[in-house]
Amino acid sequence: MIDVAAAIICGDKGKILICQRQGGGNCADRWEFPGGKREPGESMEECLIRECREELGVCLKLEGLYADLSYAYPDGTIHFNFFKARIQSGTATLNVHREMRWVAPARLLDFDFCPADEGIVRRLAAGR
Repeated sequence: MIDVAAAIICGDKGKILICQRQGGGNCADRWEFPGGKREPGESMEECLIRECREELGVCLKLEGLYADLSYAYPDGTIHFNFFKARIQSGTATLNVHREMRWVAPARLLDFDFCPADEGIVRRLAAGR
């Protein structure tokens, strides 16, 4: 099983940062919450802070665990920790994603997310 940490980054006026994956591989061209795979010896929090620094060029302030879930993809199961977070320093830039957007929670349903994120998207869109 692969451990993945993902950030629900909240910004101005309650908008949430979402990122579109590049073409190729799992979930090509779909939207996701930024984050990535945990490396040996890392906590999930350390993983998320590192991944967002590498992928977006930002330092996050984590505000707590939002959800803990597993999702069975055809090629294996992934265990996710979703954390609420805010950008503490830096400006988000595209380093590995095709696109990024700040979106109001109710508008999240307008985007084609990776399957593992869909339950989180519905929950956020419902204001929970």
